[in-house]
Amino acid sequence: MRQRSFASLRTVAVVIGLAGATAAQASTWGLSQGHLPIDVVELIEMPGPNYGRLEIEDAERALNGLPARIAVPNSVSLTPANAGTWELIGDDRLMWRLRVLSPGAAHINFGFGRFELPPSADFSIYSFDGLDITEQMGSDDNPPSGEYWTRVLHGEEVVIEISVDLADRASLQQNIELTAINEGYRGLGAPPTRGASESCNVDVVCPLGDDWWDEIPSVGVYTVSGWWTCTGALINNTNEDQTPYFLTADHCGINTGNDQSVVVYWNHQNSYCREGNSSGNNGNGNYNQSTSGSQYLVSGSSSDYCLVRLTGSINDAWELTFSGWNRSSSTPTHGVGIHHPETAEKRISSVDTTYSSGSMWGVNWGEGRTAPGSSGSPLYNASHQIVGQLYGGWSYCTNDDDDVYGKLSLSWSGLDDYLDPAGTGSSFLNTLNPWDGSGNGGVCCLGGSCYTVNETSCANAGGQWQPDQTCGTVNCADPDPTGGCCVGTSCSVSTEANCTGTYLGDDTDCAGDPCAPDPTGGCCVGVSCAEYTASDCTAAGGTYLGDGTDCSGSPCGSGDLTVRWKVVGTDLISTGEACYTVDVYAELPTGWRLDAVAGNSLQQKTVASSTSFYQDGYGGPTSQEVNPDFYPLAPDLEWDSRVTIGSLDSSGNPYGENALNNIGIDWTDFEAGGALSAGNGTWFCLPTDAQGQSVAFTDSDCTARNGVLIARLTTMEHSSEILFEALFQGRDGLNETWQDTASGTVSYNGELDCNLNGNPDACDIANGSSQDANGNGVPDECETGCEFDLDGDGDVDVDDILEVINGFGSQYDVDDLLATISEFGCGG
Repeated sequence: MRQRSFASLRTVAVVIGLAGATAAQASTWGLSQGHLPIDVVELIEMPGPNYGRLEIEDAERALNGLPARIAVPNSVSLTPANAGTWELIGDDRLMWRLRVLSPGAAHINFGFGRFELPPSADFSIYSFDGLDITEQMGSDDNPPSGEYWTRVLHGEEVVIEISVDLADRASLQQNIELTAINEGYRGLGAPPTRGASESCNVDVVCPLGDDWWDEIPSVGVYTVSGWWTCTGALINNTNEDQTPYFLTADHCGINTGNDQSVVVYWNHQNSYCREGNSSGNNGNGNYNQSTSGSQYLVSGSSSDYCLVRLTGSINDAWELTFSGWNRSSSTPTHGVGIHHPETAEKRISSVDTTYSSGSMWGVNWGEGRTAPGSSGSPLYNASHQIVGQLYGGWSYCTNDDDDVYGKLSLSWSGLDDYLDPAGTGSSFLNTLNPWDGSGNGGVCCLGGSCYTVNETSCANAGGQWQPDQTCGTVNCADPDPTGGCCVGTSCSVSTEANCTGTYLGDDTDCAGDPCAPDPTGGCCVGVSCAEYTASDCTAAGGTYLGDGTDCSGSPCGSGDLTVRWKVVGTDLISTGEACYTVDVYAELPTGWRLDAVAGNSLQQKTVASSTSFYQDGYGGPTSQEVNPDFYPLAPDLEWDSRVTIGSLDSSGNPYGENALNNIGIDWTDFEAGGALSAGNGTWFCLPTDAQGQSVAFTDSDCTARNGVLIARLTTMEHSSEILFEALFQGRDGLNETWQDTASGTVSYNGELDCNLNGNPDACDIANGSSQDANGNGVPDECETGCEFDLDGDGDVDVDDILEVINGFGSQYDVDDLLATISEFGCGG
């Protein structure tokens, strides 16, 4: 194989990085003198990453085989019309800026659900200190999907800036909407303690990579929706026309609803070979070579493959290559894996042995291992051809365990139309490296198709040589086919080359008025609303509100929905173990209702405890499986952890019936006392079911509110915390559908309920329903004259001693125990 010069590669990467930053700096008005200080620009402050909670969740994601996460997603709806600061920077020129702060974040990235820059616009994003700046974009860079996702910007505060001619201000306000702010906390340059590679992994610039420099540039690390990540590779096709097909794993989650959010980072690798512990640290890889946007093509779960076509630009200066492939079912011999463990700089691992395991290749490693973030990365055989992509495994530097890769041979039925468009029937194809100095100087047109062969071979085959062309720039059709051409709403038939508008495809015509605009309506993506066609709304992963609807009245929710709770009691289960039980509510306005609690690709559904949930053997995961008729037989069933909408149990309490349904949720871990975590599925009721109506309740802060019960949960230990986050959907007071996301962390703060009326004692005293004459925080009706009647039953007995023992070290100490013993028998 042709070896590529390390010095040349490093020089290219450094030059690109400096050139990109310099070009952006020159067009970034806000970093130059004579303008409003950045400090006075409107600031949007996000919560900031909760590192302790995220570490627990990431461990659960790894156990569940989910892709590695690098950021916390947040849905917003910010435009130059409702946020930011405008400034006049010339007679006919304006600048709009918006600051975003995520306290403690390592990096931030953004998703724009609407992105159409007017002709005069200059767009850039930069860190508050001006050290990290994106390349300037203009209207020529508008993505065809109308959706744009940025690379990461390093630092906890970032500025978005757009300058525009005065005449284009209204257009900018209508066509730019920031819909996602993702707060980065690991990977892609975050502190090494969160997201660096293990030290046994090998940099691609080490000797192990010497023979693989045709393949290494094809591999990239990518993000989806700005917050989870995998690895993939550009893959060659038999036309060898540099079509940017990108192969990765199905379990990484790319689909038609999120494919435009894919951002691939190229040549992210250390500039020198590190050995020993330093190889496990963050290196000096760049982040400014990135491609935003893709088109989902095909995937399959059995061999875990996914193929997309990248739609964003690829700069020739990056010198990317296109890996070859082999679809043989024969077990491959020694090769390598090239990947980005934990999104760190690119690493290479040498194969020791490979074996067949059903639809997967099992791999045992020699040098190097893989890690979360390596998922989807290519496995190469000894002939430098991709034979599979990483599904998962158990290999770490501390063991010699195996990994598994989906077989490309079993994925071929879905891949062949794309990787063998010429229909050659070839069983393998070598890597295409357009930058190795041995290019053909042109391409060959033969039979209406394009081939990358030399001029002599083209002539011998009777083809037509096209000098200084690639298959992406030449049209080999002979004669040129025709099809429908839309210019605005007018349709005519022409060749693709002569179409000055949108070409509808070969052999199409103007029947059925194909250029008439499709009807539009409101589209809810999370809590953001935009007016799309039904098909564009589906492609954006949104909910279409119907033809002719609009975004007036916040039909998608405000983004302010809050999770509330009240403590039902402590230590209610008969085992005597310390625990507390809470009823959890989604707070809603009066007259609103909740119909569904869900998780999807944009919002993970999570119900997690920092300890574990109590699950009774007679109960189930939802209120439908909790039968109150069994309470006399199994009293602990009343405190079983379950989710719901409105109704507490199968009787429908406090409603006449319980019509709760669920679909697409794996309850296994939750039923075993663990977390409920899913990116799909929902529990729901119909909009006609009474149990979804917002009702009055009092939360643990003694505040009267309105909302809908969504869970009763019993968690072990009084110090335990419960995380609840999900996507919610319902109807407002005008019967319009809304969606919102919300999360909350539930905790127990010593609330007591001595009179067992369902409200904490402090709330009874605060609202006047109970008196507290001596001011000791205990309602007078619960007083017995016995100071250590801790359970409020009128005497001091063994139950009160057990109360002290159960709370020993948290609520009580040895003096409390001695005092309770001394008062034993009081009131009896």
